[in-house]
Amino acid sequence: MMDIPPNDDRNDNGVGEKPLPPVNPLAHTIPHWYQFTQRIKLFPWWIRYNIGIAKEAVMKEKIIELGASVGMQDRWLKRIIQHAVSEFSKKGLGSDYYGYHNIDHELEATYFTLLAASGQKEKNQLSKDDITYLFISALFHDYDPLKEFDKPNEDAVEWFIRNDSKIKKFISDTGLDTDIVIAIIHRTAYPFRGEIAEHARSRMQELFTRAGILEDDVKTRKHYEDLGWFLSVAERVAGYALGSFEHSKELARRNAHALGWHPSLINEESVKYFSMFKEENEMFERVMQGVPEEYRKRFLDNVQAFREAWMEEMNVRNSIDRKELKLMSKVEEIKDVLDPYVRESIWNLYKELPVPVRIDEEKFRRSLFDKDTILVTLRIGGEDGKIVGYAKGGLLENYKLRRGTQDENMGKKNTVYLENISIKPGYWGGTGGHLLRLHFLNEVKRRGYRYVTAYVHRNVIMHRINSGESIEIVQKYDPDKLDYYRHDLSTIKEDPLKSKMTTNVSETNFEGHV
Repeated sequence: MMDIPPNDDRNDNGVGEKPLPPVNPLAHTIPHWYQFTQRIKLFPWWIRYNIGIAKEAVMKEKIIELGASVGMQDRWLKRIIQHAVSEFSKKGLGSDYYGYHNIDHELEATYFTLLAASGQKEKNQLSKDDITYLFISALFHDYDPLKEFDKPNEDAVEWFIRNDSKIKKFISDTGLDTDIVIAIIHRTAYPFRGEIAEHARSRMQELFTRAGILEDDVKTRKHYEDLGWFLSVAERVAGYALGSFEHSKELARRNAHALGWHPSLINEESVKYFSMFKEENEMFERVMQGVPEEYRKRFLDNVQAFREAWMEEMNVRNSIDRKELKLMSKVEEIKDVLDPYVRESIWNLYKELPVPVRIDEEKFRRSLFDKDTILVTLRIGGEDGKIVGYAKGGLLENYKLRRGTQDENMGKKNTVYLENISIKPGYWGGTGGHLLRLHFLNEVKRRGYRYVTAYVHRNVIMHRINSGESIEIVQKYDPDKLDYYRHDLSTIKEDPLKSKMTTNVSETNFEGHV
């Protein structure tokens, strides 16, 4: 980790130094032997990347092809993209980072912005320099390796760009101005209103002056500010226009975690998020008229799918409120073979989980045949009813924890690790998650274990601690805030129902998170 001077110092570019964030175990220096084993583990990915079949490699090639078509040198394109992929990945913001603003988002935003910029017509046409400015700004607009929150801080992004000699060299190679690149990035601050917008505009004006643009040259300054607005809209639309609804749901889940949303709010908040583009309709239309119609249609289809999913959720919740639906949890007995219906239902729900928090698929499948696995299902109506959720875990020693987590109980066989709680969309928020978790805790205690551990968003942990639960945070992680906690079960009174619990009372809480 690099050393950064105190925040009240200024460097020769007039940029405040970024303070060190809270400790992030993922950023710790690791032993050479561990690095070596990790390289071996990642070797298949590097092979796929270098032969062009990994997701990041496919997007890289599309960007290079598009960039070259508008006059950028392909060798320069390859080198700058390689630097971005390398820096994001080495600093913990690769595709496995559990947050929205990772290298995959950066590449999608870059491709979509380049596509929209190169497709501008008539009076909106952009020069080659404008397109190149947008390209570089898009590629590094979230470059904040030591960020404290998932959403990068534009002041910190500026600091890192100014202190990365390779990025500055890439910019100078094109004859462009680093200050203008940074000014464009400042315009991507979101939401762009109130103090956030005021600070961004103030810094942009300072940067325009540094770039030699006269204060009375309002037209040029507005032009570059509009380029920043263009990028801001394009990067927020990108992933939802380029991918399927499944991909869009994955983005929404990552964003929800970063913002600390309860899963029951994902569809509702996504609809609100998309609705806010109405306030930027002028720029939204300009961006979308530059891309092929298929992307506009896909974006609108995905927005509509979120709206329909939200409506379905409300119908389910209303049914629960009216006591037309009764949710029941049940401990599933795993012998040599798990009931095929249960196994298939659990597998489908597992696939709904965000990729970074899922255990390995093969390991997950094998665990469904392990008699020591603890599996609690959430059903509608009765113990033979439709499965709409589950909580699953097993002995701590059977799991690999995130780098940086050291559990003192490892090897003592007194702890159960809760992999996750997964509930079918529409059934979050109706006490289903709360019911599953309590039943899981009771079952763990009944089997003689002392603790339950898991990774969960810090807001959820604090909510439970403030509610009086006997929980401690063992290891914090920033910026994704997916912390490791331990729950002491000695204070829990075992529920007399043991094998099945029911509820038909609705409440909104945080208990749906693992």
